[in-house]
Amino acid sequence: SNAVNITDGMDGLAGGIASIVAVGVTVLALIAGWPPAAQYLLVPHVAGAAELGVLGGATAGACLGFLWWNCSPAQVFMGDTGSLCLGGILGYIAVVIRQEAVVLLMSGVFLLEIGSVVVQVGYFKATGGKRVFRCAPYHHHLHLGGWAEQRIVARFWIITVLLLVVGLASLKMR
Repeated sequence: SNAVNITDGMDGLAGGIASIVAVGVTVLALIAGWPPAAQYLLVPHVAGAAELGVLGGATAGACLGFLWWNCSPAQVFMGDTGSLCLGGILGYIAVVIRQEAVVLLMSGVFLLEIGSVVVQVGYFKATGGKRVFRCAPYHHHLHLGGWAEQRIVARFWIITVLLLVVGLASLKMR
């Protein structure tokens, strides 16, 4: 949940990534809730999981609606309350449908962002003030390196879509 909060630092970054991952958990919940699909893809069937597909779809739709006002330049901001809630919803659905590993794969950008903060803080404390990145989280490191905010956001969205495809494809490759 906090990884989404850490990622929420540029206009449209956390909302766009969360909407993509929410589409993924929606598909996973619908598969887990439909016995023939769950059996075919060798995933655990969870009775009532299709209802979580509705929650995931509503979350994706809410994030997409939010992006209308949050894309650069943002007129509305998510803040801690929204980002922590989004991370909690995505994590909750992943645990209930028993697809934590796949959702972690789809959430790779969130993990990269929180991992960059952990590395930066740990290295800073261990070396007495030296840094690995210009600034943490990683999207700020790229921004300080000269990348435009829209470029970072678009590239992280593309990476998340690719991770979503890999995560969903991994269901059949087991």
